[in-house]
Amino acid sequence: MANRNEKTVLFLCTGNYYRSRFAEIYFNSVALKMGLPWKATSRGLALERGINNIGPISALAIKAFEAMRLRDAEAISRFPIQVTSEDLEQAAFIVALKRAEHLPLLQERFPAWVENVEFWHVDDAPEVLSLIEREVVGLTARLIGGGKREEAAAENVVKGTVGTKAKKEISTSAVVIKVGRETKGRRGKGVTTVFDLPLDEAGLLDLAATLKQKCGTGGTVKDGRIEIQGDQRERLVAVLEGMGFRVKRIGG
Repeated sequence: MANRNEKTVLFLCTGNYYRSRFAEIYFNSVALKMGLPWKATSRGLALERGINNIGPISALAIKAFEAMRLRDAEAISRFPIQVTSEDLEQAAFIVALKRAEHLPLLQERFPAWVENVEFWHVDDAPEVLSLIEREVVGLTARLIGGGKREEAAAENVVKGTVGTKAKKEISTSAVVIKVGRETKGRRGKGVTTVFDLPLDEAGLLDLAATLKQKCGTGGTVKDGRIEIQGDQRERLVAVLEGMGFRVKRIGG
């Protein structure tokens, strides 16, 4: 049963077969780990263009989920669904995966909703799943911390009734996370600390795993903080800001 307090992110692509489906399932896995009150779904803008698609979802997406050990049998087994006005009305946040491809379809079929959509730039190509991962992580970070997607702000995309509502909800929960350095009592082996994060334990562990991978080093979660081995302040600030967090560097 859905949580009545959950808000919906709607991902749109052309055939609801590859990009939007991957974004939906990956977003839900990240949101669950971080304890976010958001749930993703996905739809297609022009299912008739996917007549050559085989099965309910792209084999490339399934292969990626298997490698990531993501299991959502219901989401993977269902067939593509054409978007409706009702789907758009029920969404608190709407993302179209490729501006050049999906803006014309929205203008043709749902012109009243064009300015409610955030557009990404994800091509319909086999190698784009890592880009979708980064965009999804950045989106979840913005939903938590109130950071704006610079390109989205410049293009004035998250407007109108749905967009304004989502924007207000995000900005009122804005937080600043802090990055610092500790060496005392560590026998010369300092750590970089990330703290004041609005995440539960599962969310901290998930983010820590990402940061360790980005820095190529070890780390841990302790007392509500993330500790990364070595002086990683510059890299962590860049990574966290790239994910949409507002970051303040503490100390020298």
